Amino acid sequence: MKMILLIILFCSFEALFAQRDTLKTYFENGKIKSAIPFLNAVREGEAVFYYEDGTVKEERNYINDKVEGLVKLFYPNGNMQELYNIENGKRHGPATHFDSTGNHLEDIIFVEGFRAGQEFLLVGEYREEDYQKYLAEWKERQKKTTREDELSIPPKQEDRINYEDDPAYYQNVEIMPEPIGGMDAVYKRLTYPKEARDKKIEGTVKIRAFIETSGEVSIAEVSEGINPLLDEAARLAVYYTRFKPGFQRGSRIKVQMIVPIEFKLERR
Repeated sequence: MKMILLIILFCSFEALFAQRDTLKTYFENGKIKSAIPFLNAVREGEAVFYYEDGTVKEERNYINDKVEGLVKLFYPNGNMQELYNIENGKRHGPATHFDSTGNHLEDIIFVEGFRAGQEFLLVGEYREEDYQKYLAEWKERQKKTTREDELSIPPKQEDRINYEDDPAYYQNVEIMPEPIGGMDAVYKRLTYPKEARDKKIEGTVKIRAFIETSGEVSIAEVSEGINPLLDEAARLAVYYTRFKPGFQRGSRIKVQMIVPIEFKLERR
């Protein structure tokens, strides 16, 4: 009992005296260049980098001194330039590109650092057939490592209908998809455009998401918008979120559903 008490006291003491700090660097003109959060001398949290005029250039998140999660790049005029995701030190999922006026250009899909259609990895050179072989192996590993308890898979039924090969997207199923990590996971990916904040534009954007049996969002489109800037920001937040898949009679099923995204000035 005394040993347990000592362990609890030690953990409490360590948490109490955890050292949090933010390292800030500056340009010669005195404007801030970067702000990087540290926890016990290790980079931890969202770091922000700036252009010389003070406009945000890049936002990236650190976990235990490594970049992890969503990375946002901006043009000098403040508009989004690129948005991509880092998992285990590699690009994974869609990388979305915009022109300097904010118009969407293209989405490029990465799988553990590989980019489809290219002949190289982020480090090293690979032929297209190497990529296809690796991609097939990766998909097979994903099937084997997806745990049923994480995806809340209902008990299997011997007489169930297999909906997984059905090309249709259903709107009402027994178990509807939900974001892994809840709506907080969506809002962590949400960018509130500066122009919209300055104009005090608020409201709720409704996004229609087409969710695959894997939980990936294949299409995200605006069902009900309030402003082009906020509409696109909401669409991207949903598009970059992975969901627990929908189920019908024990089988995974493709679903289309409306995801409401609320913009409130006090949220940011």
